[in-house]
Amino acid sequence: MGKYGYARVSTSRQQTDNQVTDLLREGVSEDSIVTETISGATSWKTRPALRKLVRKLHAGDTLIVAKLDRLGRNALDVLTLIDVLKKRGVAVRILNLGIDTSGAGGKLFLLLLAGFAEFERNIIRERVLSGLETAKAKGTRLGRRPSLPEEDLAQARRLKAQGLSAREVAKLLHVSKMTAWRAMNS
Repeated sequence: MGKYGYARVSTSRQQTDNQVTDLLREGVSEDSIVTETISGATSWKTRPALRKLVRKLHAGDTLIVAKLDRLGRNALDVLTLIDVLKKRGVAVRILNLGIDTSGAGGKLFLLLLAGFAEFERNIIRERVLSGLETAKAKGTRLGRRPSLPEEDLAQARRLKAQGLSAREVAKLLHVSKMTAWRAMNS
């Protein structure tokens, strides 16, 4: 049942001193504090020091951070990390919010965070769909580029009308039988 601390800054011009001081005040020993200089916009999975710390934590341990945004900027990523830790029996304490995920208030916080993460996913989905509709309206072709140019597609349809099989059309166009069949039926 150890206490571990995580402190992060985004650039080398910043320092973790204030965060480390807060963690020491909470009873985290200096050798149990991991510091890292990396953007919070990246997933926790791509932060080497945090990943190593997460692998080290066991049931009954507590991960302590000075602020929620030290774990990540996006609710979905933070929730995923907290969920991974929770499943392993590791509590998370966020000092500036006074939250401990092992208690009732922490569980409420996780429910709220899950709601915000779902909201965030829905907003992203709406933006993507809106972008796709705009692209379609502008005439942009979506999806993979066709494997055959338009003139080969037309030729495949003409050859089909002449009674050639997909295998014969494939040999003439130097493509797979399936590509020829799709072209003949497009």
